[in-house]
Amino acid sequence: MATMRVPSTMGPVRRPPQPFTGPGHAPCRKSVFRVAIRCKAEEDPKGGDGGLSGVFNQFVFLKGIKSPAVAAQRPNPSPLMPPTAVLEKVMAMLQRNDWPEPDSGVRAAFNLTLPAGEEEGAELGSVRSWGAAAEWLPWPRFHALLHVSYNPLLNCDSWRVVSPLVFPSERHDNRAVQAVEVRAAPRGAGHQPQPESEPGSSETALRAYTYTFCWERVATGSYKDCWLIAGVRVGNYAL
Repeated sequence: MATMRVPSTMGPVRRPPQPFTGPGHAPCRKSVFRVAIRCKAEEDPKGGDGGLSGVFNQFVFLKGIKSPAVAAQRPNPSPLMPPTAVLEKVMAMLQRNDWPEPDSGVRAAFNLTLPAGEEEGAELGSVRSWGAAAEWLPWPRFHALLHVSYNPLLNCDSWRVVSPLVFPSERHDNRAVQAVEVRAAPRGAGHQPQPESEPGSSETALRAYTYTFCWERVATGSYKDCWLIAGVRVGNYAL
């Protein structure tokens, strides 16, 4: 009697790979190293990547590698950036001043401030002071100025533009001003601008501070046609 073969619908049985063994060899096993990294909520930049940027920065730090985020977040002058774009870049960096490194925002502001020319007789690497006095500041003095006189800008809760870009001169288009309002918790005493208090506000409530950014377009040199900060005044002077 003939037998009927039923074709199998099952494929060949796959067996898990076995560790290599040989004479005088112990089984080889792949080692897996896991690094547990805790990311604080405040290290997550606004804009929300779930803290992945902070985790990555901590990982490269543990490996002894300079974080590429530092270079990526450090803006440089460009003739392709109008004053409005420079303002947005500076304020975004100042709002998260200590990310990805301490005072990254202040350093970005320094890089985008009008540098001293050779004819100014200032210290090499100095930039224009944000104050009313026409002086040139090296990095340590600029750093101190922003932490004392412009402290509400650093790590502010929010900011918004409150004026259009204004060109004060009808004959020249190389200077402009624009005002912003920041909301921040009241800061310590010193040379701080007086906040615009709201009726019924408490001492710990957010206060409004207004600043006017003064821009100048560089005419010559390596920064030719770049719009840079020539000063920042307390109040709205773009009316």
